[in-house]
Amino acid sequence: MALVETKIYRDQWDVDLRLSQMGLSRAKLLAAVAVAMNERANATPFHPVNAAGTFAYQHGVWAIRNEFVGGMWVEDKTDGVEGIRNDTLKIKVAFSNVDLACRDDHIPKPRSTKGAGAERASNGAMLFADLPHYAPKPAEGLALYYLMVDESGAAELTRAVVKAGKFNDPIERIYLSKGGDEGDVLLTDNDDVANDFDPQVARR
Repeated sequence: MALVETKIYRDQWDVDLRLSQMGLSRAKLLAAVAVAMNERANATPFHPVNAAGTFAYQHGVWAIRNEFVGGMWVEDKTDGVEGIRNDTLKIKVAFSNVDLACRDDHIPKPRSTKGAGAERASNGAMLFADLPHYAPKPAEGLALYYLMVDESGAAELTRAVVKAGKFNDPIERIYLSKGGDEGDVLLTDNDDVANDFDPQVARR
């Protein structure tokens, strides 16, 4: 089985260049992240325990569509994976809450298990090797990227294989923001638990 080394874009110049090749922009993706973080903050102790993550996901998907749909980008719900699709560039972008983003030594873990549709869309049905920083050579077809956002606001746009409900073997990672150390970002104690919810603002 052919393997490829995970490509990681960290420097803003490289990030902006790669995003422009994908018909995307860092500013618009970060605008979607800001919407998701603001909606996460609307969870109160009276909401269900998963409200913060649910609010972030629902409005994160809305924000991606609001920022990009039009021209080459269209709304897409194929395989139950909600997001946007660019048929010219053969790219799809979806949203996911994760535990940690933008860490070279850590593959982000989704806050909720991904289904069979996400696995099919990511080419996850193919065999993969448990080698750090390597992934299966991607098959032809639509490339599924996730806008991954953790509870500090750190965000990356990543193409990862989905296997057994989790992200595995990233093919490509594009770091957008490290969250709390980059401007004003809302912090919460726990993405899944709204008890004793006490938002704080971290400033640069």
